[in-house]
Amino acid sequence: MDATQAIASINNNSDIGPCIRGLVICACGSTGQINNSVTLLTNMVKCDLFDFVLTFTGVSTMDSVVVPALNHFIENIYVYDMKIWDALEESFGEDRHTLNQSPVFLSFSAVETDKNNVRRRVVETRVLAYSNLSDRRPWGLDIYRCLNATCRAPAYNMCFHPHGKRFYGKRWLETKIRYLCFECQMTHKAIPCPTWIHPVRSQNFGRVWYQWPLSTEQKREIGIFE
Repeated sequence: MDATQAIASINNNSDIGPCIRGLVICACGSTGQINNSVTLLTNMVKCDLFDFVLTFTGVSTMDSVVVPALNHFIENIYVYDMKIWDALEESFGEDRHTLNQSPVFLSFSAVETDKNNVRRRVVETRVLAYSNLSDRRPWGLDIYRCLNATCRAPAYNMCFHPHGKRFYGKRWLETKIRYLCFECQMTHKAIPCPTWIHPVRSQNFGRVWYQWPLSTEQKREIGIFE
C-alpha cells in the first residue's frame, strides 16, 4: 500500500478521519524557488497526498526564528479549525520578525462551490512575504532585479525608497518606489506595485502575497529575463 492509499484509508475510517494532512519542510532557497521543486511540492497537494505543504524561500532559515510562528500556524489549523490560508495569515502574517527573515511558500487545497452548487477541490500555491525597502525587498521580492536591460543587477546591489505620494492603511501598496542601481548607476522612478501582488487582509503594514511560481511575464516585470 502506497502513502496515498494509506492516507485515504485513514480518512475513510469514521473512527479516525477525515484528517488534515500537512507537510512542513524547514529548508530554504531552492526548495521553494526552483520551478522543478515547486512543481513537485505542489503535485503532492494536487494528487491529494497532503492538504498543504509549507516551506521557505529565503536565503536561510533559522529554526529559532520560524518555529514560534510555525507553532501558531499549526495551532490555528488543528486547534482552532481555521482554513489553511487564514491560519498562515494569522500566524506568519502577524510575525514581522519571521517574515523579515524568509518569505513563506504554501501550497494548499480548499473546497469551493461553483455557480451550479457543485463542490470541488482546488489547489493554490502562494508566497507570503514582507515588503522591506531598507532590506532591499520591494513588495517582498528579494528576487527583484535592475530594470536596465544591460545591467539586471540583483536587489542587494540596489537602494530602494518610496517615491511621490505615500499611501497608508489599506492603500499602502499604491505608494510607488524608486531605486538607484549601484552597478549601472541608473535611477528608476515612479515604479508602481505589480498588479499581481496583493496585500494581506490584516492591517499589518508591509505583508503581501502572490501566486507562485511567477509567470514569464511577471518575472520580466521585475527585471528577470530567462
